[in-house]
Amino acid sequence: MKRSRSKGNDMRKQRLLTGIAGILMAFLFTGCNTSSVEEWVDEVVEDINGQIPDNTFLPVESVSEEKYVYGQLTEEEQLVYDEMLDAILNHREEVAVATLDKDVLAKMYEAIMADYGGLFWVDGYSYTEYSRAGVLTGLKFAPKYTMDEAARQETQAAIDEKVDVLLGGISSEDSDYQKARFIFDTLVRTVNYDLNAENNQNIISVFLEGRTVCQGYACATKYLMDLLGIPCTIVTGTANGEPHAWNLIELDGAYYYMDTTWGNPTSNSPDDFGDVAEVVDYCFFTATTEELFQTHSPNVNFSLPECNCLDDSYFVQENCYFKDWYPEDIGALFTELDSHPVQMKFEDEAVYGQAQQFFIEEGHIGDYYTGDSSLFYMKNETMRVLTFLKK
Repeated sequence: MKRSRSKGNDMRKQRLLTGIAGILMAFLFTGCNTSSVEEWVDEVVEDINGQIPDNTFLPVESVSEEKYVYGQLTEEEQLVYDEMLDAILNHREEVAVATLDKDVLAKMYEAIMADYGGLFWVDGYSYTEYSRAGVLTGLKFAPKYTMDEAARQETQAAIDEKVDVLLGGISSEDSDYQKARFIFDTLVRTVNYDLNAENNQNIISVFLEGRTVCQGYACATKYLMDLLGIPCTIVTGTANGEPHAWNLIELDGAYYYMDTTWGNPTSNSPDDFGDVAEVVDYCFFTATTEELFQTHSPNVNFSLPECNCLDDSYFVQENCYFKDWYPEDIGALFTELDSHPVQMKFEDEAVYGQAQQFFIEEGHIGDYYTGDSSLFYMKNETMRVLTFLKK
């Protein structure tokens, strides 16, 4: 049920001390490189005499009850979140918020950006503090817009047109796994990883330009998951020590991590993949916490669940997850190499080592693949995954 909130404030005529700081959150990357907050702060102090600020709180509907981060907030934080989101969605220049703590603004802005992937027209915010006799009495939030409302509507229409075509390949009747894999496959296959892409911090780069970086991939994944009814959140932190963004998704009641960026193998190790940029790497599609945290480290102001389910793992769903040494079953997968690359995952190091020795070092892959093409293989020892494809 949607709820409406409003508050009033009868601030009297006073001398105002106004401090304005433009803040870009640390998780808004520039080509997946995080800039320090200090680099984006522009402090201005003004004296305003003889004015009474309009500090009226607008009635605000709460529309985010089903969002992951929103559900972790206190009621007071949810009110500020609602006020800030309402300002962004309605393209308001400035609104009073129900807090005097600018750190709450930062936390709520991060929460909104984790819960919403399609806010392409906003890039940070500024705030105004109102004080009387040295005592803080009010705080206003002003989104930093990258385009006016008319341009936003025009851009949204262009995105809608592209997305409608893209989602024509999936049905609302398909399973959660099928929907998630369709989004993962489509974004990896149709969007290039490009550090020089324009608008690479939002979905414009993905849907209108076909080139992006990790933040764009994560926002687009979230945007499409929402449209297909799959709960999804944007998570930020580091991967292999570098700033990065990925997603937390919920399939059939269980949580998984999805790193769409790393589904494109050229995004994290381009020198190793040569001419195989078209391959989709499923190592980080529906990954567990144990698997992901070997390379990824989140840095967020909200809690994350333990992801330990394998039911909707690509390898389980596609019958290429092996707990024991069954060379005939593993070898049977190589008959599919003429139509698509083959990836296989092993539960432990022992079986992974046996498969590597038997099929690669001893060359027994030739006992199962009888085609004329030369084969190429890749190893992910951390994830215990072997990938085979034709050159």
